[in-house]
Amino acid sequence: MNQATKNNKLIVFFTKVSFILPAMILLILLTGYPLFQVIQMSFFDYSDKANPIFTGFSNYQAFLADPAFWNALKNTVIFTFSSVAPGLIAGMTFALLLNQQINTKFRGVFRALLMFPWLTSSTVVAAIFILMFSPFGLFNFILKSIGLNELSQIAWLSNEHTALLAVILTNVWRGFPFMMLMILASLQTVSKDMYEAAEIDGAGFFKKFFFITIPQIKKILFTLIVLEFIWNFRSFDLVFLMTGGGPMNATEILSTYVYHYAFRTLDFGYASSAAIFMLLIMILFASFYIKASIRKETNE
Repeated sequence: MNQATKNNKLIVFFTKVSFILPAMILLILLTGYPLFQVIQMSFFDYSDKANPIFTGFSNYQAFLADPAFWNALKNTVIFTFSSVAPGLIAGMTFALLLNQQINTKFRGVFRALLMFPWLTSSTVVAAIFILMFSPFGLFNFILKSIGLNELSQIAWLSNEHTALLAVILTNVWRGFPFMMLMILASLQTVSKDMYEAAEIDGAGFFKKFFFITIPQIKKILFTLIVLEFIWNFRSFDLVFLMTGGGPMNATEILSTYVYHYAFRTLDFGYASSAAIFMLLIMILFASFYIKASIRKETNE
């Protein structure tokens, strides 16, 4: 390789870098420096706000020994899995329906209506479902109308046994349209010839779904599931607006747990250490996704 070719490659490389450099600098300023500050704060005791004391890993030891932390972690895991799985099923169901050969105008209207929950702000969604789950709300009215009188007397968001379920249902309603949209986009890339060939061979709906549809869109599904796990694991707004982590810490998740110690008790060191724990779990999810993606690309 002659010197001119090397110089040209270097010029191309630095040209590409110059395009992304402003964005990288902005990203470092907006996320990198605050992250460094959080990591630094996690090693200090802020009992005296003016003069924090370096305490090493004591904050990490403290939250790992706190039963409230493990309760929040348990609720976070339940909240995450119970939001992603039903949301994925609902998104897949509606995506399959919208992918059928139906009137284009009707499909457009129906798709716009289904996207409404995802486009609505968290505050509005929380306000709607607080009213729906109140003792005299729509949810209890429906239960009473179908004969479930005992269940219709429950104050869903005030009962420690039902509050988390109510928040999960709200989160599923709000989140499934995004999954529906992504799955619908991937379904439209699947060749119709494969379905026609399967129909000629006598394959029914379920055989086409499991042997054609799922294998063809599995990459999108995998990406979607990992992203939804990360987003739901760090979710904060709906839980905070609907219950604030109560009643009796029944809906306390890691994000509200961190918020409580950071902005109510002002124990910034303790809150920072718990936030770093959340970050490590999300990095684990992200690394799993990256490794799986690289493995797939290598195999192909």
